[in-house]
Amino acid sequence: MMTCRRHPTAGRFMRTCPGCAQELYDIEARNRAHAAARTALTLIGTPHAEITDVHATDTTLIVASRQPGEHYAYAVDVFRLPTPAETDPDLTDDYRLTPGQWLLDWQAGDHDPATIPDMITAARRHLTRHTA
Repeated sequence: MMTCRRHPTAGRFMRTCPGCAQELYDIEARNRAHAAARTALTLIGTPHAEITDVHATDTTLIVASRQPGEHYAYAVDVFRLPTPAETDPDLTDDYRLTPGQWLLDWQAGDHDPATIPDMITAARRHLTRHTA
């Protein structure tokens, strides 16, 4: 009879351990957010930026990155998915956006890595003002 070594009170078999299931869910969510951040950064022309932090919701991403050699070595970008109105098939091609494609909504940059938490706070403030 196997039990989870990390969560011994969980009972038999790791797949039924709620602690392990939550950890696996968290890892998968982090991986999805990181992949979305990489896609979004590629869309704005910074595919080689080192992602240092990602905060994701269903429709928004806050991505902190490091890009040595760029004008600002440290950046925080806010991306959002298009709204249903922006992807309406009745819109002309000039105005219709692609569903599921990340759009740059806000960004900040600095030379000092110590400013990243302040830039993330400003990004959250931006989202609070513009998504409420």
